[in-house]
Amino acid sequence: MPEPTPDKARNPSHGPKETISSLIIAFIFAFVFRGFVVEAFVIPTGSMGPTLLGKHTRFESPESGVIWPVDPSPSRGGGLVGVGDNPDALTATDPMTGAQIGNELPLELGQHKDLLAGDRIFVLKYLYSIYDPARFDVVVFKYPGRPDSEMDTGQQQNYIKRLVGLPGEEVALADGDVFRRPASGQAGSQSHSDWAATGWEITRKSERTQRELWQPIYSSEYSPLHPERDTRRWFDNPWKGRTPDGVADASWNTDGQVYTYAASAPTTLAWDNRARHITDRYSYDERARGLQQNPEFAVSDVRMALGVEPDQDGLTLAAVLDARGHEFRADIAGEKVTIRMRPMTGDAPGEWRTLAEETVGRSLKPGRVTNVEFWHVDQSVQVWIGGDRVAMGEYAWSPAERIGHTTGLAPEDLLRAGAGGNPLGDTALYPEPSLRWELAGSPVALHRVRLDRDLFYRPGVYNPGVTRAGQASLATHPSQPLVLGPDQFFVCGDNSPNSADGRLWGSPDPWVKEQIDPTIGIVPRDLLIGKAFFVYFPAMHKDKRIPIPDVGRMRFIW
Repeated sequence: MPEPTPDKARNPSHGPKETISSLIIAFIFAFVFRGFVVEAFVIPTGSMGPTLLGKHTRFESPESGVIWPVDPSPSRGGGLVGVGDNPDALTATDPMTGAQIGNELPLELGQHKDLLAGDRIFVLKYLYSIYDPARFDVVVFKYPGRPDSEMDTGQQQNYIKRLVGLPGEEVALADGDVFRRPASGQAGSQSHSDWAATGWEITRKSERTQRELWQPIYSSEYSPLHPERDTRRWFDNPWKGRTPDGVADASWNTDGQVYTYAASAPTTLAWDNRARHITDRYSYDERARGLQQNPEFAVSDVRMALGVEPDQDGLTLAAVLDARGHEFRADIAGEKVTIRMRPMTGDAPGEWRTLAEETVGRSLKPGRVTNVEFWHVDQSVQVWIGGDRVAMGEYAWSPAERIGHTTGLAPEDLLRAGAGGNPLGDTALYPEPSLRWELAGSPVALHRVRLDRDLFYRPGVYNPGVTRAGQASLATHPSQPLVLGPDQFFVCGDNSPNSADGRLWGSPDPWVKEQIDPTIGIVPRDLLIGKAFFVYFPAMHKDKRIPIPDVGRMRFIW
């Protein structure tokens, strides 16, 4: 006798009413989660590029193999000719070799990707109701002003920037770096700031954040792949082998991706600033030919890195940087690491000052590649071996001292109050650093020889048509001080030359001004949405018939 069919009333999981109820509950949970825990956002513009990408196009160089994004939007300084309708007119410069893709080289040698959408990110909402924001967090917030596109609706737009100023402090952006001290004046005060006062300290980024923010200038990994071609028109290797007195050293071979030195006598591998400038240029911001480029500021916060493979015991290695009127030096000899600095102004160098001296328990062993990094960043000098920081020294200058050492001029002449303009916005005031590796004691092969630079929060002036037009941008000169109150934050974009951020904002939206905070250039706590923490859907590859997510670029945001 067959088993009777179970009564549906006794098995509610199969009822349509219960199924619909379960779906409704699931949707409710999803909406609650989206509204109060995590929400997805899309990056619309290039103000955080290349850390986070808005709409962009990609180029691939046949000479170096490097793939890099370019912002084609005219509103962000892009405007590459022909995007989407005339690809034959596209042109971009290979950031490693200088080759012109789609111009000096035949188009078939350079591969252009279609216009791609921006990164999609997850944001932890209302995190800051529990925890205070941390400096250098990437935050999403409601824009305090009102974009032109929102004038009729009265709605605020979501922005994403990096948080550099916290409540209760005064902030100064000097020579590209962020300085702070406890707030001594009223929030939003326009009283002239004293950059020479006591209490100033530089803000330093965590290792994870700093590694995320290094911007490549050149790496031997991307040497031209076809040296048999005539590359002299567009490629000049910036690394030059020299004797200690500056003469070309014939024992060096720097033609390929691995540089070799065949002797044991003292020698140097020096950077040639004429071949490649150390500035805050972004390949992401490249403009079409014929359009004016943004002026470039020299950057002295840099990372020198290489993989060193000695032929025999006894190799000594030193990284040397001349910047800000000083020589910074890190020596690796056996298991000892020494970091020193000395002033270089006047008729003769000053006395050496030892910043750090460590015995590290490791050495540069023959036949093995050891990765070495030299960081000069945020007024610190660091040595990393095998991915570990083995020595670090710091020096403490106020913003005024930093400006004086960098420019070589009396800071009071540059920092005094003025009716308008920004004397610190003159790029000629910032000399490029010079740098080199010094080696002795063994023939050697050098792998992945590279140079990177840090973010540079550049000074400028307010744009025409906004409050304070023509005056120094906020926090970049003592005439425009930034004093943050208890619930005020200051944000800047990673793409400093092309970021509409707290440095340049005009008056807040009338509603924000009346109901929340009238201060120019800040983000009130009430407008913070949350912390960006993960790129869950990077821009897709569209060179296939079926769009494929770029899974390799999924990453946490630091």
